[in-house]
Amino acid sequence: MIDGEDGMRFAVGALLFEGNTFSPVIATRADFASKYLFADAQVLDRLRGTGTEIGGAIDEAEVAGDVLLPLIATHGGAGGRVEARTSAEFVDALVTRIAALPPVDGIYLALHGAFVSEDSLDVDGEILARVRALRPDTPIAVSCDLHAHVTDRMLDNCDILTGYRHYPHDDTHETGRRALAMLRDMAGGRLKPVMLRCRLPLIVPAQKQRTRGDGPMAEIRALAQSLITGPVRDIAHFCVQPWIDAPGLGFTTVVTAHADEAAAADAARRVAEAMWERRHRFLVETLPPARAIAAGLETGGLVILADAADCVGGGASGDSAAALAALLAHAPESPAAIHIADATAATAALSAGPGAQIRLGLGNRRDPSYGPPLEVEARVLRAAPDSFVYAGGLMRGVRAQTGPSAVLTVGAVEILVTSNACYEYADEAFVAAGIDPRSKAFVVVKNPMNYQQAYAGAAAMTILDTPGPTTPNLAALPFRAVGRPLFPLDPNTPRSLAFRTRTRAWTT
Repeated sequence: MIDGEDGMRFAVGALLFEGNTFSPVIATRADFASKYLFADAQVLDRLRGTGTEIGGAIDEAEVAGDVLLPLIATHGGAGGRVEARTSAEFVDALVTRIAALPPVDGIYLALHGAFVSEDSLDVDGEILARVRALRPDTPIAVSCDLHAHVTDRMLDNCDILTGYRHYPHDDTHETGRRALAMLRDMAGGRLKPVMLRCRLPLIVPAQKQRTRGDGPMAEIRALAQSLITGPVRDIAHFCVQPWIDAPGLGFTTVVTAHADEAAAADAARRVAEAMWERRHRFLVETLPPARAIAAGLETGGLVILADAADCVGGGASGDSAAALAALLAHAPESPAAIHIADATAATAALSAGPGAQIRLGLGNRRDPSYGPPLEVEARVLRAAPDSFVYAGGLMRGVRAQTGPSAVLTVGAVEILVTSNACYEYADEAFVAAGIDPRSKAFVVVKNPMNYQQAYAGAAAMTILDTPGPTTPNLAALPFRAVGRPLFPLDPNTPRSLAFRTRTRAWTT
C-alpha cells in the first residue's frame, strides 16, 4: 500500500468495444463519442452516478476512502471492426496516461474482451500486455463483458479478471465495484490470486443465455454462485461473442481463488461440465418472417418480432429492412413499429418536413448483404430527438446520440429512422420519439435478449429467420479461423476441457 491519508490510490479507465468479424461495419471515433468518451477528470465527473463499471468503481472507492486517478473511459458499442487509427488513438491515450502515473496501489481497467480492430483480433490483449510492460509489479484488475473472448494474452497480463454475471447486462455497476474491491484486497495482502481459465469447444446463440428466471444459463449462474466459497473468491463465466472468427473461441470460465489452484480448478471444471451437459438446450428455433407474421395475426395482442440477425449490440448495422418488407407485404393494415438506422433517409425526411409524402429508399445501406434499399412511399410524421438517455442496462444514465432522426409512416407501420445505430436495452428510443410500442400489433426489435424482459407481457415473441451477421444460426456463418471441432458447427464435437493458469496449460 502507498502511504497517504486518503487511503489507497487506484488508476481507473475503460476502453470497450464488441467486434464481429462477419459484419462489414467499421467503427470510427464518432461511434465511441456517440456513447461516451471522457478523459482525465471528466471520467469521474461524468460517469459518477451511472450504471457503468466506472460508476461502480467510483462508488466503491468513495465508501472505502480510496483515491481514483482517472485515465480515459469510452464505449464504442459494437460493430465489425474498429478502424486502425481510432484503435491506436485510444490504446495509446490509455497507455500514455498509465506511463505518466505516479506510484499507485493498483490499476483497474473495464474492457469488453472482444475488441477487434482492422489490424488486430485481440486489442484487449495488446492493451494489457503494454500496461504490464510499463507496470510489471503493480496489481492489475480487469472486468469484461459476459461475452468476452478471454485470450491467453489477456489472462497472462493481469492479476484479476472478472465479468458481468447477468444477461441481459444489468450488473455492470456491481461488476465495477467487485473488481475494485478485489484489487484493494490484493493490494492490501488479503488476496493472493490464483487465476485459472477453463475453455470448452462450444459457442451458443444469445437467446437462451438469460441468467434470471429459469433456463440453462440461469442454472449455470446459480451453480457458479454456489461455488464462491472458502478460497474461491470469484467465478466469471463467459459465453463469448460467438460472431468472432478467431482461434481459441469457446465458452470460458475464469475462477479467482486465494492461493489455491486446486480449488480454482475444481470450481472451473464443475461449471464447464454443467455447461457442456446443457449445450443442446441453448439452440433456438427461427421462423421465416411471413410465417411469423401469419402466426402473430392469429395470436392477437402485442407480438414481438425479433430480427436478431441485425443486432447492433452484436456488431450488425441496424439498417436491415427485411422485417419491414415482410410487414408491408403480409400485414399492411396492422399497426407496427420498427427502428432502422439510415442517415440518408433521415436527412431526406427532415428536409421534406412533417406531413410531406415522399418516396425514398429505406435501410439496407451499410451492409450490402441485405440487398438494395427498400423503396417505399412514406409520410413524414415529425422530427425525432437526436438523443435519448438509457434507463437501464449497462448504459444506465448515459445519453446516446442518435443524430438527425425522424418518424415516418408507411401504411400502418411507424418507423423510427435515425442517423446513428443504437442498441436497444428497452424501449427508450421509441418512447423518446413519441412512439408507443405497446399500442401496436407488431414491434420489431433488433436484439436477442433484452426484449424478453422489456416486453415481458407480450402475447407472443418470435425469432425471425433473417439475414445478418448476428444470426442465431451459427452454423450458417463462414467460420475459418476457429478451432475445430466446435459445437454447434460440428454437432458431434467431443467434450474437451482446456485449462490455463496464466502461463501453464493442460487439457482433459
